[in-house]
Amino acid sequence: MQLGILRSFDSSEVSSSNSSTYSHRKWQGLFCHYNTANKLRSSPNRKSWRNRFLKVLSILLSLGVLATLIWLILLLTIPRHHQPKAPPSGINSVVNNWLTPTDSWTLLVPWNPDFTRDITPLACHSHNDYFRSVPLFEALAAGCTSVEADIWLGDTSPTSDELQVGHTARSLQHDRTLQSLYIQPVITMLENQNANSMTQGAKPDGFAGVFQSSPNTTLTILLDFKSNGSKLWPYVIQELEVLRERKWLTHWNSSTNNITWAPVIIVASGDAPFDLLISNTTYRDIFYDAPLDDISNPKYNSSNSYYASVSMSHTLGKLWLWRFSSAQISKIRGQIAAASQKGLKARYWDAPSWPVSLREYIWGVLVEEGVGLLNVDVFSGTLFYPLVTTFGDNRLRW
Repeated sequence: MQLGILRSFDSSEVSSSNSSTYSHRKWQGLFCHYNTANKLRSSPNRKSWRNRFLKVLSILLSLGVLATLIWLILLLTIPRHHQPKAPPSGINSVVNNWLTPTDSWTLLVPWNPDFTRDITPLACHSHNDYFRSVPLFEALAAGCTSVEADIWLGDTSPTSDELQVGHTARSLQHDRTLQSLYIQPVITMLENQNANSMTQGAKPDGFAGVFQSSPNTTLTILLDFKSNGSKLWPYVIQELEVLRERKWLTHWNSSTNNITWAPVIIVASGDAPFDLLISNTTYRDIFYDAPLDDISNPKYNSSNSYYASVSMSHTLGKLWLWRFSSAQISKIRGQIAAASQKGLKARYWDAPSWPVSLREYIWGVLVEEGVGLLNVDVFSGTLFYPLVTTFGDNRLRW
């Protein structure tokens, strides 16, 4: 009987255990089914939220790009509306009618006696001047007292010894030469300006420069040697002879150890051979563009150099937050002072020209620190105020 009871108990226990296991499995199955169904229901919701997020993000990005484009357009176009009108003068007639290099001297005939009237000469350098729509004359109309020409001994000119002007060898054209774009127009202007020896404000010897408002202001022509400097040198000497024979070239003479100023000064840069430049120890009418970052070198002085130039990005590095650091300003101040002490004009090229606000901030700092002249790619209306106030009253006279 006890055995029967035990068997009965065991049987009921097994039955209860089986029932419990079955029930557990049933609930586990229901729970898994619920989770699976819940996942299936939540998956479309996740995709929907993700799609909405991507749409909102794309809209925000599009609005950001659109706002940036509008800002850039305003930044580039607004300053143009504030540029002053060009003063009435004969030179503006040349700028408006110039089409080909031959116009650089044909448009000067007949001569307009008010050719550069009301133009104030400014201490600015027309960088890569030959790139402009009207080389030389646009710079003079803006008042710049310095222009730059990249020169080559090219093979596309009718005469093999004629120096051509262009940024690269491929860009050279037979009619764009140093003579046609610069030398001949300058000679024509000076001949007419000096036709009357009583030109108002001119020196007693009768020499007058290209600016009627300041006839004692010199014009600098910077020649950037692009071909082999040693090969170019004799051709440069030859092409300048027409100015030299008229005594219109500023020169240094060893007998007086002084500079004799004239309406034009020639500065050699780029691959110009410094050793050939100083080889004549008695007379020089071509001056060097000394490296501003090596201005302490005793070989550079006012008897052989006129400018002291350096790439701004190379010597100063980047401008973080569109402002010079105190260390950068200190370096600028030191370099300008060192150049001035030697009688040379400090010039920084490769400075940021955009955005406009950054460019004008840089100009303002350089003028404030006493830079020799500004390197200019764009003739801005705001260029004139700091230059006129700093270099005004004919302080550019030589």
